[in-house]
Amino acid sequence: MKRRFNLTVVAAGALTLVLLAAAACVPVPPAVAPAAAPAAAPASASSNTITGIVWQWVSVTDQTTKQTTTVPNPASYTIIFNADGTTYGKADCNSFTGTWSQQNGFHIQVVPTVMAACGTMDSQYLTLLKQVAAGGPDGAGNLALETAGGAQRMLFRNGGPAPAAPPASGNTITGIVWQWVSVTDQTTKQTTTVPNPASYTIIFNVNGTTSGKADCNSFTGTWSQQNGFHIQVVPNVMAACGTLDSQYLTLLNQVAAGGPDGAGNLALETAGGAQRMLFRNGGPAPK
Repeated sequence: MKRRFNLTVVAAGALTLVLLAAAACVPVPPAVAPAAAPAAAPASASSNTITGIVWQWVSVTDQTTKQTTTVPNPASYTIIFNADGTTYGKADCNSFTGTWSQQNGFHIQVVPTVMAACGTMDSQYLTLLKQVAAGGPDGAGNLALETAGGAQRMLFRNGGPAPAAPPASGNTITGIVWQWVSVTDQTTKQTTTVPNPASYTIIFNVNGTTSGKADCNSFTGTWSQQNGFHIQVVPNVMAACGTLDSQYLTLLNQVAAGGPDGAGNLALETAGGAQRMLFRNGGPAPK
């Protein structure tokens, strides 16, 4: 009995070794690494980071002589770029309006609303702005604008967000495409009817700027209802349309009073009510 017991133990041990060896020979599947998370797409930077900011002129550098002129009072020399392609700002004691574009470079067209002799850097500032050919953020929170060939480099600091115009209480003329219908001479009572009102328009923006069409010409400017009704407009490019465009622009710049006429139209009058312009509502201004 003792000998059979030992043989059984030996046999059992041998079987165990065979099973262990067989298990060792079974290939172990490689560990599967967790799939890598897809790389996050880079956040698309806003294509334009200069709008809606009060840019204050800090300095101008002549790239040939390396001479830098520092502006003593940057807050008095500003420019604001609106998303609709219009611009406005201050040149010391003067204000200006205009247009801007980043198509094929950087281009600015500005016209002073009223040009007073400040005796400082206002003329130089306006001249430089109109000569700008390139520019953009400098990577340090500032704005750099350069004239052709980089001859003059203007540096602007961020003066904070452009102020939002307060809602005009009871003002129902903003954000509408006003179409010029007629003009009446109040002395002779003669009325001239505009044959194509949709070609003579004006839009009043809540920020005090204005834009519109004078037949084949477009214009920008400013408007105010302080102490009357005042409009200052300048054509972007003045082409000879041979129609009512010159008269229209002249009348707009002479407006002294006006407002809704109570019948859904807009009436604007020159000083003393000599000429009364009537506009119809052509629908909401495009966004």
